[in-house]
Amino acid sequence: MSVVKRGGVYHLRRRVPVRFQSVEDRTSVYVSLKTDSETMAKAKAPLVWERLVKAWEDAMAGQTGDSLKKFEQAQKLG
Repeated sequence: MSVVKRGGVYHLRRRVPVRFQSVEDRTSVYVSLKTDSETMAKAKAPLVWERLVKAWEDAMAGQTGDSLKKFEQAQKLG
């Protein structure tokens, strides 16, 4: 998992797994972790990634309403 600083704020950056490419157009995702602290960013990143994966799994199962909510929650966690 990669945590990168962009414009003074840390972001989660990670490749989208191949299995989710049918529901996610991007090959990589950048999600703001809304902190300038590297320590805090590293603590938040796994939870944000977990929520993104869950959202993609829901989308693949046809639960698009739930997946959209989960994706938005993952972004808010950041």
